[in-house]
Amino acid sequence: MSGVLAHRPRSPKLAMFGAGVLVLAVMFWQGSVVTVVPVAGPTVADSYPSAGLAFQPNAYVERIWPKQIVAMVRKDAVPLPQLLSALAKDKAAALTTYGNKVGDAYNILVSFSGTVGKIDTSTPMGMLTVDTKDNGKSVPVQVAVGPVILGTTLRDALKFISFGEFLNQIQYGDVSDALNNMVTSKIVTPKEAANLRGQAVTIFGAYTYNDSDPQDITVTPVILERAKGSQ
Repeated sequence: MSGVLAHRPRSPKLAMFGAGVLVLAVMFWQGSVVTVVPVAGPTVADSYPSAGLAFQPNAYVERIWPKQIVAMVRKDAVPLPQLLSALAKDKAAALTTYGNKVGDAYNILVSFSGTVGKIDTSTPMGMLTVDTKDNGKSVPVQVAVGPVILGTTLRDALKFISFGEFLNQIQYGDVSDALNNMVTSKIVTPKEAANLRGQAVTIFGAYTYNDSDPQDITVTPVILERAKGSQ
């Protein structure tokens, strides 16, 4: 027998474990690791981005909705006539003053009053049209009522929510979905929207400025108030 010991083959179980660790490491690096929920369920701590993999976006939105989101929108929303006037005078200055730039888009908190006209719930991306006035001129505003609201407008209009707070892109995207779901479940459900035709309303919400079509104003609502006397 040779004095040199032959190498023993690796244990299949050990090889599989090593491969699994490598796959998880790559997934984590790419931001593909799914959120892990503790067996005992989410805790209050899980509503904070610092919870890491245990972070719960719905709990996060529930926690910050009344005292941070609603309060900020009511305080910082610019009246639509004021915004339109500023955009007509100096678009760049108006967007810098009132908008929150995320990527290449400016997202603006805005408020307006008007009468609900057309209601289109023929698709899941339901919309109602609010007829507003600007210097006597009619300005239609589209208001998203769902049950599906697409996009990241509301999240990106809130300056205190930023990508750097979260573990990865997945969590950041989940927060946007949770915000949109809050709107369709607590602010104006599709069923409630169907009863708003002809109603006078005041709305506070967010929209993304469309540089290719400035007349396109589509708002994700955060506050919807009916005029006194409206049913």
